[in-house]
Amino acid sequence: MLLPDWAVLNAIVEWLSHGLWDLTWWEIVLYTLVTTHITIASVTIYLHRHQAHRAMDLHAIPAHFFRFWLWIG
Repeated sequence: MLLPDWAVLNAIVEWLSHGLWDLTWWEIVLYTLVTTHITIASVTIYLHRHQAHRAMDLHAIPAHFFRFWLWIG
């Protein structure tokens, strides 16, 4: 074998091949759909209606959530 059989190396290869949570394909699709939906709602509600047109007044909690979500995304 070209590489030594180290526990750390095995853990790194396992993490690179399966990820942190070892999700199945449908869990990845579900995660993608949920995060995409939250992002679209954030852009529509927070950026377009609240910030651009001032047509909606948001409480501080959803405004901070939307701002944080768009910042990390």
